[in-house]
Amino acid sequence: MEAVIVVEVLGGHDRVRARHRIAAPGGEAQATVGRSATCDVVLDDPFVAAVHARIDVDGGGNVVVSDLDSVNGVEIGGLRLHGAERVPVPDGVIRIGRTRLRVRTGREILAPEQADRGGPSRQARAIELKMLAAGFVVSLAAIAFEVWTATTQPRELSTALVTMLLTVLVLAGLWIALWALASRVAFGESRWIRHAVTVFVAYAALAVVGLVAEVLNGALGWHLGWSVVGPVLVGVAAAAALSCHLVNASPMRTPIAVTISVAIPAVILAAMLWMQARSENRSPSHIADRDRILPPVLVLRRGRSLDDFAVDLADLKARADALRAFVEKEDPSPGDDEPD
Repeated sequence: MEAVIVVEVLGGHDRVRARHRIAAPGGEAQATVGRSATCDVVLDDPFVAAVHARIDVDGGGNVVVSDLDSVNGVEIGGLRLHGAERVPVPDGVIRIGRTRLRVRTGREILAPEQADRGGPSRQARAIELKMLAAGFVVSLAAIAFEVWTATTQPRELSTALVTMLLTVLVLAGLWIALWALASRVAFGESRWIRHAVTVFVAYAALAVVGLVAEVLNGALGWHLGWSVVGPVLVGVAAAAALSCHLVNASPMRTPIAVTISVAIPAVILAAMLWMQARSENRSPSHIADRDRILPPVLVLRRGRSLDDFAVDLADLKARADALRAFVEKEDPSPGDDEPD
């Protein structure tokens, strides 16, 4: 029976840069690794000796490695060994110099062949395109609605709408191109449709959920500060989108990608909310604008009575004066610091 060793030279992201097949009659085979042309596996690595190591495979398909008195030794499972003899390599991956090698044998167990019917890939691509179209249409509608409600002069509506649409499309295109380039570097394919789906679906979901939450906030009389709820929704959408981008554009594991995606928006959001709260607390004239003005038919729960509102209104000046006195005491004006 012929014994076979296949030594694969791995590059970035475990891509196979070169593959060497060594066969020997009988149940055992061996291969030498080094920079010398006499070796079975020749590596172009200055940190590898002329004849650096020997790889042996026995009749049972077990892989062992021996260091041939090299300076840098061999690394197995993260542990560097010098002068080692016939060290087992359970996963078949070793590091020689600064080059990673993967050893395969004729007894390795391979996954079953996948059926190439073409259906699942076409179906998945069709689903992605449908999601992209839906997210794009909803995003355009959300942008048009925001511009329409924010423009006070009707004659400026068309200019503002075109400007906003072009700005969003250019920024989205640059963002998608950046992540597509990262996917091309990491996996050899751009995956631009997935990144486009991530951008437009996240934006559409944020717009729809934000509008519904804002309307319910006023309709149900929750009086939640929109200056806090709005950034929180943006942070959740950013974390979800960043998770999808990282999973499709980097070789990192999904739990790590999700952790990073949640941590970055959370830190930025916490810093922004802290600075905003500090600025509002130091401003005696600040009055929180909590609700959007809604048509009476949408108001499901009425607010406080007019008498209660009048009492709070009368107390507003006293609270503003107290806050002003506290701010001046904490940070006096330059005129107060001058001696009499």
